[in-house]
Amino acid sequence: MPGRMLTVVLAAVAAAIPAAATATAAAPPAPVQVQLGEAKCQDMSAVVASMPMLAPAFPDAAHTPVVEYRITASPDAPMTPYKVKVNGEIKGSGSVGAKGLIISSTSLPNNTTTKLEVTSGEEVLATRTYTPAC
Repeated sequence: MPGRMLTVVLAAVAAAIPAAATATAAAPPAPVQVQLGEAKCQDMSAVVASMPMLAPAFPDAAHTPVVEYRITASPDAPMTPYKVKVNGEIKGSGSVGAKGLIISSTSLPNNTTTKLEVTSGEEVLATRTYTPAC
């Protein structure tokens, strides 16, 4: 019986070693990287004047905070969907695939603490809080 018990213990230890090695190994780099820029003030008056239907999106067009974001996919990244949210409201969405690069921007409310978040499914890829004053 002692030989059988030793076999069971050795089998359990042998099974645990790969699992422990996997758990402690460094995680692979994320397939998608997100960079959130600084809030900058832009005068959107000319844009609103040329396209009046945009007026509701820019309550004070002459003083509009805007943030640029960049989404970069690794060379072997699968097609990855994303959403850009400002205070929980979706302001942009799309997808990026292998070696892809998305450069875009979104406006923020002026003089208000605002949370900008980029997600893919339930995963938060980047988040930042801004309090722009334009």
